[in-house]
Amino acid sequence: MNSNILNAKCQNCGSELVYNTQLMCLTCKYCQSNVFLPKKNEKAVLVRQYSASFHPNQLNQSLRTYECNACKTKYYMSSEEKSEKCPNCGLISSTIVEDPGYCADGIIPFKIDKEKATAEFVKYLRKNKGMSAQAKKEAKEKKLLNGVFVPVWNFQFNIDATYSASATVLKQYSDGTYYSVYKPVYGEKHKRIKSLDQSATSHESEEFLKLFSEEDYNSIIPYTPEYTYGYQVDTIDRSIHDYYYTVIEKAELEMKEEIKKKVLSSYKEISNLSVDSRANDVFFNFTYIPVYVYTYTRKNKKTEKIYVSGTTGKVIGASPKTPAKFFGGLFKFLFIIAIIVFLYMVIQS
Repeated sequence: MNSNILNAKCQNCGSELVYNTQLMCLTCKYCQSNVFLPKKNEKAVLVRQYSASFHPNQLNQSLRTYECNACKTKYYMSSEEKSEKCPNCGLISSTIVEDPGYCADGIIPFKIDKEKATAEFVKYLRKNKGMSAQAKKEAKEKKLLNGVFVPVWNFQFNIDATYSASATVLKQYSDGTYYSVYKPVYGEKHKRIKSLDQSATSHESEEFLKLFSEEDYNSIIPYTPEYTYGYQVDTIDRSIHDYYYTVIEKAELEMKEEIKKKVLSSYKEISNLSVDSRANDVFFNFTYIPVYVYTYTRKNKKTEKIYVSGTTGKVIGASPKTPAKFFGGLFKFLFIIAIIVFLYMVIQS
């Protein structure tokens, strides 16, 4: 199962409950009654020390899909919770039908609703002059964006580095001319890497990660399924071990560039720069982050996606430009050029 939508039913009217980004509670789509979430304790989001033997089944709990034998409603609960009572009809008659994936350690809740995200999305397309007729129609009908919780592996670790280099130092002779000498440079640098994340699903492009900053990750709270009600939830299909060395290598390369800039700020030139860096105290957690996704297909049948941050409304992705508009504009431009050339030739003759 690639993804699922977690739902709960209103105990008043039986309609669907969805997470309300304004009130931070569950709101019934039909009767508008609110169900406030249980107060969380003050404990921090769980982080885990990286181990080559880690497997997702070591996460807090796994989600299971239940189906009511009476009303056929499907609902989701953790494997550690008893789910004999159907949240829709209230009867105690349910069957486990499948296991869609593992619960996250933490979650960043949606902070803007679909209407606000759609407004930011439309503004982005207009600014980039790439709003197709199909996108305009879907925007008008408010069917444009899907709210998705995307799972990521969120890394935190220390980088300790020592470095050496030969720096060029200019000195002056008594006659006023300059000459260069090489001076050995040594030093060390330490850095704490926070919120270096990698997608845990292949369903979304890595591009959406650029929408989120360290400030967003500071708002991670312990996971509970209530925050996901009404949204699509992608499941894990990428191993953390596939990313571990990539993440470390990326951090080490960034450290080397920072050291190079630091040394160059004091010396005109450097050569033979050698950096020995090591990652230690590597911790991680499995977190859901909120995005709105618009998927479209180009004329060449290639599928593209545009992402809107569920926390800030920032947008990223290629605009679905209408080819007809592009070629129409190009034709007009060439037509004007042709007229100018024709008139010039007439005047010259």
